[in-house]
Amino acid sequence: MIFVTHMETTPNPNALKYVLNETILEDGICQFSTPEEATDDLARACFAVEGVVSIFYRDNYITITKNDSADWFEIEMAIKDEINNRVEAIEFKAQAVPEINFGDKQALVFEIDDILDETIRPGLAMDGGGVDIIDLSDEMILSVRYQGACGSCPSSTTGTLMAIENILQEQFDPRIKVQIANHTY
Repeated sequence: MIFVTHMETTPNPNALKYVLNETILEDGICQFSTPEEATDDLARACFAVEGVVSIFYRDNYITITKNDSADWFEIEMAIKDEINNRVEAIEFKAQAVPEINFGDKQALVFEIDDILDETIRPGLAMDGGGVDIIDLSDEMILSVRYQGACGSCPSSTTGTLMAIENILQEQFDPRIKVQIANHTY
């Protein structure tokens, strides 16, 4: 039986990580940013809790993000109950990520991706989130998109972004700049 073992706060005050006793997604993620995107009963039930604005599944946890007006004290147990009542019946499938063709920069993007896998993504996953590469320009500007708790976290737009840039400047290319993508795929 799959159930929530505990809940963890994240650096994002509007996101809470619900840790499960079993892995629900071996590889990949599943994120819903609106109720209309919800493809399973669990996501729809969580969106029905007033104040929920996004849901992120990964490994053995589910990160729920709420709006500023919702109070965790009032909604966290309702969300936990929905997860415990519905998680067993869901067949979790990672979302297919559209192939992005980086053209002649494909090898560079793979190298950057490996660095992010080793240095950045484990920490973001511990905080209930992640990061994807969206673009690498000819001017060495890397555009990224945050996932889960990181998507609306105040520290993502400053500290984490700077950390990514510093690590990539040190381990990849001192000219690289990192920015948050102005679009999603």
